[in-house]
Amino acid sequence: MRKLILPLILLALLFPSCSTTENSTADDSSRMIITLAENPSTGYSWIWGQMGTGHIEMIDEAFIPGDGDGVGIPGTHIFTFVGTKPGHVTLTFSSRQPWQGGGIGDTEAFSVTVYDDMTISYL
Repeated sequence: MRKLILPLILLALLFPSCSTTENSTADDSSRMIITLAENPSTGYSWIWGQMGTGHIEMIDEAFIPGDGDGVGIPGTHIFTFVGTKPGHVTLTFSSRQPWQGGGIGDTEAFSVTVYDDMTISYL
C-alpha cells in the first residue's frame, strides 16, 4: 500500500485543486483512500461527513507536507476508509475554518457503495 501513496501524493501536488481516490489493492479491497490538497497555514482544513443507508468509518488519516512555496506549507491530506454497514453513502468533504465561524471553502463529494462483504466502490 505504501507504494501507492507516493504516486498519489505527487499527483495531488501537481494538481493542488484536485482530489484523488483509489480502491485499495486486490489483497485489501475493503479500503478506500481519498487524498485532498490542503494548506493548514490558511486556517482551512478538511472536515468530512456521510449520509445514506450504508456506513463507512475512517481508520486512518495523515497530512504530508509538500515543499512549501513561501506562503505556508501546502501538502496532502490522506483519509483511509473501510465499510462497516452495507448500503449507499454520500461522503462529503468541506474545507473549513472551524474557529472563525465555520467559513467554507472547497467541497468534494463521493458516491460510495458498501457491499455485503464490506468491499467498497465509488464514483
